[in-house]
Amino acid sequence: MPPPRQASLGVDADTTVHPPVSARSGAPLLPKRLIGAPGSLAVLEAALAVAVAFGFVVVSRTITVNPTTRVGQVSGLAALQFRFILIAMVLALGWWAVSRKLSPAAGLRLACASVAGLASGLYAGGIVVALRGTPWPLFGFWGDAGELEKWSVLIQHGQPIPDVYPPLFPYLLSYWTRFFDPGQPGAAMKTLTVLLTALAGPVVYLAWRLLLPPVWALAIGVAPVFPLCTAYKPYADIVLLVLIPAFAYFTGRLLDSAGRSVNGALLVGAASGAVFAVLFLCYSGWFVWSAPGALACLAVTLARVSRHGSGATVRALLTMAATGAVFLALDGRYLLRLLTGAGTPDSYMYFDTRTDPAYFSMWLGDLPGGYTHADWPVPGELGGIGVFVILLLVGAGVSLGLGAELPVVQVAGCFMVGSFLLRYWFASHMERDQLVQLYPRTSPEILYCCLVMVVMAAHLGVRHLSERTRAQAAPGSVMRTGGAALAALTLFFALAGSATVDRFMPSNDRSLGFLAWVAHSSQLPDGSCPKFAPHQTCTPIPPAISGAAAQRP
Repeated sequence: MPPPRQASLGVDADTTVHPPVSARSGAPLLPKRLIGAPGSLAVLEAALAVAVAFGFVVVSRTITVNPTTRVGQVSGLAALQFRFILIAMVLALGWWAVSRKLSPAAGLRLACASVAGLASGLYAGGIVVALRGTPWPLFGFWGDAGELEKWSVLIQHGQPIPDVYPPLFPYLLSYWTRFFDPGQPGAAMKTLTVLLTALAGPVVYLAWRLLLPPVWALAIGVAPVFPLCTAYKPYADIVLLVLIPAFAYFTGRLLDSAGRSVNGALLVGAASGAVFAVLFLCYSGWFVWSAPGALACLAVTLARVSRHGSGATVRALLTMAATGAVFLALDGRYLLRLLTGAGTPDSYMYFDTRTDPAYFSMWLGDLPGGYTHADWPVPGELGGIGVFVILLLVGAGVSLGLGAELPVVQVAGCFMVGSFLLRYWFASHMERDQLVQLYPRTSPEILYCCLVMVVMAAHLGVRHLSERTRAQAAPGSVMRTGGAALAALTLFFALAGSATVDRFMPSNDRSLGFLAWVAHSSQLPDGSCPKFAPHQTCTPIPPAISGAAAQRP
């Protein structure tokens, strides 16, 4: 067996993509990232990310503009950027101080964690500005937001909600309404969606820290938050962003089965089952689109484990069995209801269902704004394919060439192919069956898998280069390189955050901004209109949300 390749990045002392390869099993050992590192620093890394994210949301509440006018929106966006830059400068000084007093590696870890929180804090803070003056969430009491608000009222009165919808968020919304916003499920929905949007950066960053060093975890985890995590229902998209690194970590643990005891195998399986169960209860849709890829990855992983003997295979199967057992124990009832209702037809056709099914890099849902199918998708430069998609394909090829044996590359590749197959299957039968079956929702997963492979291609390329030039590295180059990468990512987050928030600014043009426009046009519980309601006219609250329809025994 060839000696293991170390994944030096030149930006962190703890820099492996995956842990060193065991001489016995050829499998990754337990990574010294989040759980193997000193507990105090790991906890501080997580706490700092969350604190910065929530702190920026609080700071954003000091911005006083009228978000329903374009001038007010521009002023609000500028105020967000001003606060972002000031906080980033404070964090940079903190990073420099920690690096000097403790170590460059510790300083970089804490700096990356804080920037992860700052990035999604900017996103959530922008939603706070867009919804200033109204207690309603995006889309008020209409659409999915309205349904969730109705269900929260039903739950409070002991009545059932639809069996097939993941129950975790509706119950969380109901309890939050009961204890913090009595009688106002809309206000509770607004608070929770803002908080979850702010948490997206820290949660996804920490998930990728199980596999990658800080700077790369920041790039691969937080950058996709802006195009993929929608503040309308952030809990659903966070599941996707966490599922891929979680499953990649799980397959890596299976590869290490030869060096694990029976009790250890069962413990790993139980912990994995609990994590997947929570994600499934939060939003199960991604598990459907990921199922073919997951099965393919497990088959490949078991084949690799079997090369190291029957003992390794048995322990891997025990890990999988424990994962399944814990998952069923926690989610079995909901899974049964979901399978029972699997034949529920979805016939809702909207803008994206009439778009070329091979186009996945952007989507408009049912809020296309001023676009029509005459000018969407935007024509690409090479055979109708744009430069962005070409770069995605090049990155996917490079990652396969340099790291096809790595679990994260295998998971991203298999999940992408599986999602494409299901997408084309349902789309090809759409005319015959007059059913959509939610197939356009595969677009975010396909794009995410491509982005993962692109960043992995860059990571593996830098690792290969750093292995050749490590001996010539000048003193202080690690801190300088890490600082340069962190500065570039911070600037990207600032620009991407502003562009993303701008799309959510109130606008009556059937774009994403229409969600905030409706929130400002929805009647308050006391019968009045929100402060910035257009023309001071608003839509009355439906009885089902106010609770009148749920008062029956």
